[in-house]
Amino acid sequence: MKKITSTKVARNYVLAQKLKKQYNQINSLNDYKRIYEEMQKEVFAYSDQRLWSLITHPPRKRRFKQLQWYEGKVSLDKIGLWPHMSNIADNLLIKDAQWSVNQIYSSSGKLLKGQLHHLFRILPFVQFLNLNMPIIVVKGGTIRKKPYLEEKYDIEDGCHRAVCMGLLGRKITNAYIGIEKEL
Repeated sequence: MKKITSTKVARNYVLAQKLKKQYNQINSLNDYKRIYEEMQKEVFAYSDQRLWSLITHPPRKRRFKQLQWYEGKVSLDKIGLWPHMSNIADNLLIKDAQWSVNQIYSSSGKLLKGQLHHLFRILPFVQFLNLNMPIIVVKGGTIRKKPYLEEKYDIEDGCHRAVCMGLLGRKITNAYIGIEKEL
C-alpha cells in the first residue's frame, strides 16, 4: 500500500460529490470523462481551506484528518456498505458488500427502480471511476453498527461504486484506506 495525504482523500471525496450532481448530463463515457476532467480541475484548484470547508459532516471531516491514509485495493467481501444505502432494505445490506451485491442482483426484480437508479446510472462508467476515484474505507464498526455485521472495513464513500464493481463481476476495488495512526 502507498501512503497518501488526507488532503488527497478529501479532494477525492469532494470530487465524487460534485460529479453526483452532474449525472443527469452524462450519456456516454466521453461525456463522463469530459465532465470528470472539468470537475477535477475545479476541485484541484481549491485552496486547502476551501476544500475542507466543503466537507460539512463533522465526523467525516474528523476521520479524514485524523486517520493515516493509504492507497491500495480491498476485497468486496471485506467491506460493509452504508446502512439504508439508496433506501435498499436492510436485510440486503446486513453483511459484506459482495454478499450484498449478490442479494441486490437476485432481488433486483423486486426492488423499486428508484432504489437502483443511481447504480444503473454509473454502471457504464464504474471502471473509469475505479481507476480515477477510489472508494474510501475506514475500520469496520466505525459507520456500521448492529444489526449490521462488522466487516474489516466500512465504506466512508463509494458504496454505489463498490456495488457496481460487484455487479460487473469484480471482487476487488481500488480504495483509499484509513487506518488509526500509530502513536
